[in-house]
Amino acid sequence: MKKLSKKQIVSWAGTVLMVASLAFLARRLFQSRADIDMTALISGSVVAGLIMVAMLEGIGILMASFNFRALVNNVTGVLVTKPLAIVVYTLSNLYKYIPGGVMYVVGRNRLAVETEELSHPKVALSTVLEGIIIVIAAIVIVIVTVLDHAIEYMRQEVELPTAFVVVLIAVLAAAGLVIFALRRKIMNGLRKLFDHMQLLRLSVLIKRFGFGLLLMTLWGGTFLATLIVMGQDMAPGLAPTVIGLFLLAWLAGFLTPGAPSGLGVRELVMLMFMGGILNEGILLSAMFVHRIVAATGDVAAYGVAIGYSHLSKSQ
Repeated sequence: MKKLSKKQIVSWAGTVLMVASLAFLARRLFQSRADIDMTALISGSVVAGLIMVAMLEGIGILMASFNFRALVNNVTGVLVTKPLAIVVYTLSNLYKYIPGGVMYVVGRNRLAVETEELSHPKVALSTVLEGIIIVIAAIVIVIVTVLDHAIEYMRQEVELPTAFVVVLIAVLAAAGLVIFALRRKIMNGLRKLFDHMQLLRLSVLIKRFGFGLLLMTLWGGTFLATLIVMGQDMAPGLAPTVIGLFLLAWLAGFLTPGAPSGLGVRELVMLMFMGGILNEGILLSAMFVHRIVAATGDVAAYGVAIGYSHLSKSQ
């Protein structure tokens, strides 16, 4: 019998978590079915609002494609043509719905196939760096908007065994000591990796990180807009909390291997943290609708990219 690798075990564990989350959500949907009103979708104003949200999703993906083109240039010194960059980016973005969570990385490496000056490792490195920047941006927004809320929820709703907390602290402390002991080797390795890269310039880092903040805020804003369109009352002070909790849920889904686009995991975390502050029926409806709206925006962005590419060739 073939032995599974560690990567396969982690991927399978993530898939199991996704399935368990979907089962939990299905149970909650069944229990709350009387409170869920999907008839709002037959309203012309609601449909128009959701179309606007889908357009914002698509615009965000197109903006991300231009940012990735600039990031590749920062890493490699090669400026890919705009039509190629946005077509490859928007197409590979659709690959995130494939289980495994790595196909979009493979898809982006088409840039190296069609651009002689680019190498596959450098394109892959650009993808990894984009992910790191976006994750850090999301964490910053979460800390600013909902850290107190999340801590209070965990304190009231989740009882962690003392032994678990002690072990967790010990592991984190040990990891910190290892990093500190190897700091010179780590820094030397990073210098070699990033040697001659424009990404090390402060102005470039600020631009890339600033875009990460903008993109994450926009994406959290699209879920906020979906809630409002679906009928959720939204006080001004609650809006940043909703955006922050959405991004917290996105982080949980993004960091779960094996779950395509965080499927199930993201919704589970949203339900845990938002269920007490929003109308649960509207929340459940909005989670389902936002998935469809986001996917529609992804497809629309690819369609725009194809159209732009054809127009560029005809000129």
